[in-house]
Amino acid sequence: MRDERDEDGWAKDVLPKKRRRAQAKREKQEAELSAELSADVVSTVHSGEMDRADATAGRVIGWVALAFAVASWFLWPVLMGATAALLGWFAYRQGSKRLGAWAVGIGLVALAAYLALLPLYYYTLS
Repeated sequence: MRDERDEDGWAKDVLPKKRRRAQAKREKQEAELSAELSADVVSTVHSGEMDRADATAGRVIGWVALAFAVASWFLWPVLMGATAALLGWFAYRQGSKRLGAWAVGIGLVALAAYLALLPLYYYTLS
């Protein structure tokens, strides 16, 4: 006797309850897989309060970056100049464009001046 199967591959004598349970399990697995493969949705709606908090954070980071940039001319130009440029970039991205740009510029100039003048200093000593 031949085993008859329906369109899902189930034998005809399988109980409908088991069939529904297996179908629900398969759908759950497919939903979990699709959730893992899909991209996260980022909300672009901001409240006014969040915008003000972001702007304040950008200004604070900008002033700290500018302080690092000025200090990099006198103390540890490589470390502080690179830090000023990085913090200035963060401030620029958070909305504090002027402070961020100045911090990046001053920090990179201090870093470049140190790296350009350091070989000249050691060359003149020898």
